[in-house]
Amino acid sequence: MSIGGSIVVFVIAWWLAFQALLPVGVRSPAEEGRVLDGDPGAPVKGNLLVKGLWAAAIAVVIWGVLFALIEYSGLDFEDLPSF
Repeated sequence: MSIGGSIVVFVIAWWLAFQALLPVGVRSPAEEGRVLDGDPGAPVKGNLLVKGLWAAAIAVVIWGVLFALIEYSGLDFEDLPSF
């Protein structure tokens, strides 16, 4: 796998993991028992940094599995059946 391909795989895996982690642990002001100005559905605390770091850890695992498959098993995109 080339450097460019590795970066693309990592970025896509990170983005998918980050999007999947966004709703985890989010609480609205109504659930917290607080009254705030603005949108009542806005999260009280989003923890985006923590979710970004978790997404990076997940992306590293996904990238490592795909890298090992491509580099050590001989699997290549040409081996996939075309439709």
